[in-house]
Amino acid sequence: MIWTGLFAVLFLLVTSYLIFFFLDLHKVVKQLTYISEHETNAELVSTSKNWLVKKLLDKNNLLIKKNKAFYQEQRQKEKQVQKILTNLTHDLKTPLTVSSGYNQLLLKEIEREDHRQILEKIDTSLMDISHYLSYLMEYNLIQEKEMKLQLETLNVSEILQENLFTYYEEFEKQQIRLDLKVEENQMLLLDSSILQRLIQNILGNILKHGHEYAEIALKKDADYIEITFTNGLIKPIEDIQVFFDRFFTEDLSRTNKSTGLGLSIIKELAGLLNSQVTLNTEKNEFQLVLTLKQAREN
Repeated sequence: MIWTGLFAVLFLLVTSYLIFFFLDLHKVVKQLTYISEHETNAELVSTSKNWLVKKLLDKNNLLIKKNKAFYQEQRQKEKQVQKILTNLTHDLKTPLTVSSGYNQLLLKEIEREDHRQILEKIDTSLMDISHYLSYLMEYNLIQEKEMKLQLETLNVSEILQENLFTYYEEFEKQQIRLDLKVEENQMLLLDSSILQRLIQNILGNILKHGHEYAEIALKKDADYIEITFTNGLIKPIEDIQVFFDRFFTEDLSRTNKSTGLGLSIIKELAGLLNSQVTLNTEKNEFQLVLTLKQAREN
């Protein structure tokens, strides 16, 4: 009887110890889950008297501090790299613009055909460099905006029309006929710089690869704005979805520029605004539908 009683007491003590031990572990796991899923300066805390739990907390807190220090160091390095990229792209953009301007002046004045051909090749090369430099600037913008959006209520209709006005001469030069159906004064909470770059990239894509016509329609539906960009193509597209792969290239026009990188950037810019891009194609027609939704804070 005595041994039975002692065994029962021992069993209760061990059971109680294990219950409290697992309860403490459960609390630690809950705190770890929260810390891993949120940006916080919190560390693990516990009122447990168990030396194993205390030791576990100390070691985990040490790891948390090291990870935070490493994360902050990486963020600082990323900011430095972005600053260098921003300065570099702007430093390159200025002489490139000046060189292109002088080259355009020479093209107007030159008379000899062989000299004109050389200048046209230089002009094409300068445009190509400007083209890829713009992609670098867009990539840098995406990296910056992944950290913080500057949200404000924007007149999307007005911003679209302003950009169309800016590109109007280019559309005439490329002999692309514009047909616009834009509902006036459609407002949405978005980041202005991202929306501007998004529209500019899409219009630039039409200018580089469009043919004969472009139709642009904006309409408001419930809590989102839908902008549909439709343009003609010189040749049909076989597999439209691969165009979102930034490493995929295909010649869709008279020039040999890739579209993969451009459409990939368009998709990423839209994603920053909690918006979507869908592509459609039928025979010699290409359509991009931009669905703008109310942006969310990062």
